[in-house]
Amino acid sequence: MEFERLETLPISRSDFNKLDVFRKVSFESLAGYLLGCRTFVADPGTVLIDPDHLERNLIVVLDGSLEARSVNGKGLVYSTIEVGQCAGEMSVIDNVKPSARVVAKEKSRVLMIPADVAMAMLNASHDLCLNFLHILSSRVRNNSNMVVEEEFHIRCIEESSKVDSLTGLHNRRWLQEMYTREMHRSNAGNYPLAALMIDIDFFKDVNDTFGHLAGDQVLIAVAQVIADNMRPTDMPVRYGGEEFSIFLPEATIENARIVGERLRKGVESTPIHLDSGEEIKVTVSVGISERRKNDSVQDLIDRSDKALYHAKQNGRNRTCLNVEDNSLFLV
Repeated sequence: MEFERLETLPISRSDFNKLDVFRKVSFESLAGYLLGCRTFVADPGTVLIDPDHLERNLIVVLDGSLEARSVNGKGLVYSTIEVGQCAGEMSVIDNVKPSARVVAKEKSRVLMIPADVAMAMLNASHDLCLNFLHILSSRVRNNSNMVVEEEFHIRCIEESSKVDSLTGLHNRRWLQEMYTREMHRSNAGNYPLAALMIDIDFFKDVNDTFGHLAGDQVLIAVAQVIADNMRPTDMPVRYGGEEFSIFLPEATIENARIVGERLRKGVESTPIHLDSGEEIKVTVSVGISERRKNDSVQDLIDRSDKALYHAKQNGRNRTCLNVEDNSLFLV
């Protein structure tokens, strides 16, 4: 660490006027306070502010750049402090230990202002106070933007974890949250709610005959038919394997029957062009049930699944309703 030997003030009027922290501040008004400050040249990696040491200083960058290293829940966060900017202002004002470690990013010349001198300067200069307010508000705004951006990325990650990467429909993780919420709403307001369970017929044969990539194309095609026939409020999910579930808010079993038949016929009439150049068609079986008083999500799904099983046992490519008295009715 190489100290500059200055007989008078540690910085010149020219240097003073270039610094953002002293913008519009009279050099003469603070010249006496600057006699209590010092400058030095710090080599790269030199620690200038250390949270483990109680010495508090306001550091202003004259040449070069510094790096502030702080810790949040994600690990280390780095920020650069350029010429004219400062570090350590929060600990000077709050009289607490620094929250970040500040090191020289490159060979840098800095002005070191002890905390008591910095506070005396603030008391002496209204313009310096305004500059500090501007610096602090900028820091707060940047930190707020970082928090918002981090929360946005977290939400994106959470949402992407609830989407089936193959079909683009939501997955079982999303189902647990959203189906439960919709079931509570429907039970509380006694609103109708219907559920469909859909299974691709003879899907194993597709995989065995054409390969798993063809099976993936079939899943994508069926999911697209489902998505194309949904209202914005409907809740289609890839339940697992070749099975899909759909919650239809405020839909009766008759409404659901119409939707189920539309989906079944839509899949049946949709040609699927495989990468091999072959064209195939598949069918689906559909089971439908309607919410009953005090149902849980699993209650409604189980009854729909029972209707689906009945449809598959009775020829496939069928829609079956599980009605109020637990009787199964093939459409």
